[in-house]
Amino acid sequence: MSIFYTRNKTYWRDKILFIVALLSPSYLLAHPHAWVDTNTYIESDETHIKSLHMTWSFDADTSAYMLQGEDISPEHLQATLQKLAGGVIGNLYNEHYFTYLYDGNTPVKYKSAIYPQMLIDKDKIVLSFELPLSSPIAFAGKNLRLYIYDQTYFVDMSWLNKGDVQISEQLMSSCKGEIIEPKVSDAQRAYTLALAADVTPDNTLGRYFSQQYKLNCQ
Repeated sequence: MSIFYTRNKTYWRDKILFIVALLSPSYLLAHPHAWVDTNTYIESDETHIKSLHMTWSFDADTSAYMLQGEDISPEHLQATLQKLAGGVIGNLYNEHYFTYLYDGNTPVKYKSAIYPQMLIDKDKIVLSFELPLSSPIAFAGKNLRLYIYDQTYFVDMSWLNKGDVQISEQLMSSCKGEIIEPKVSDAQRAYTLALAADVTPDNTLGRYFSQQYKLNCQ
């Protein structure tokens, strides 16, 4: 479930392209307003985690909006998708790519995302990109936690299956990972549903409703 916040279109377009679609009155009663099915691959060498590879599949309505007004003729489709991919990734920079990795209690920083690509799979847009860590993390003896969420919980982002997070062969030999579902209280759900459409976004909501991936290494 998510909450709709009224903001001007320029603000939301700066945040991420697809959120603008949610400013239509038809979305006022929908919870949430956009869905993203996520898939993550954690890349490493023999000793260090180096980057995260993301694949995000957007819901059909959001995907359709992203293509409105764009040239999707066969001869221009690939160029259009590449332009959109670059725009989305550029807007996500100030949102920390909706991705939060912790080494113990220390947040991990990233370099700018690279290799943005976009394709159409039936009626959904699929975005992929690589997120290099600013400095590789030695994983021996570490407990790592990964979250992917929009802070305002305007967008629902989920790993649908345990296989939606994969790790490198090197990590598999030393680490065990699992997806932990959020424990959301009835009071938190009630608060989320009770927020009015025109209130200031609550940047604490996303964490409450976020899954986490725990990676424990020997």
